[in-house]
Amino acid sequence: MKKAFGLFSFIVFLFVSCSSPQNPVLTSSEDTLRSALNDKAGKTVWTKEIEPEKLSVKLNQNINVISKDIITPQMLNSIKELQPAVYPEIKDYASLDCTAMNKSLLTVLNEFCDKLCKSTDELESYFVPEYFFNYVFFKADFEEIVNQFKKDDALFDRYVICKAFESESLTQVPMRFYNKKDYVDLSVYLTYHNGYKITQIEVIRWGKIYGESDKEQSKK
Repeated sequence: MKKAFGLFSFIVFLFVSCSSPQNPVLTSSEDTLRSALNDKAGKTVWTKEIEPEKLSVKLNQNINVISKDIITPQMLNSIKELQPAVYPEIKDYASLDCTAMNKSLLTVLNEFCDKLCKSTDELESYFVPEYFFNYVFFKADFEEIVNQFKKDDALFDRYVICKAFESESLTQVPMRFYNKKDYVDLSVYLTYHNGYKITQIEVIRWGKIYGESDKEQSKK
């Protein structure tokens, strides 16, 4: 009887134990990795983003640059308007920019240069009467220089008028005259006396303009 009761008690104990199992605690490797990353991120000192606005701007699909940085034709025209014009110059002498020159002054200079290209005669009307003697001195000095390289009837075949230097009472205008490979640089001083009139003409320099072929020939 005792054996039967003991067996019965064992079976009941075993049944209760199996019907109420304990839930095991499982540790996920994913949760462990996330926790480690969060801990690492919390201890890291991050620098500020460089140009953060560019990270949020969509790129142009065609040329793969940020759309707001694309230079349009309108922008190019605006840039050109802001940049000053670049004019040629005679090296170590003067600029050829005559855009700011008074039109009346430019007209007088062109007339004077046209006549000087042909001859040094009959130029007194371009001088202030009180400075006529400067015309006489210029004529004598200039003819002596020109005779060194003059080869035809005309003294010069072309000329260029350079940028003027103006003050309240006097205007200085550099210019260059050409005769084939020869040149003469002049500086003309003018004042306004019932129109623009010359007070003095200074011969700055003269010589030859060599091209590469001329330089090679001169070495032989």
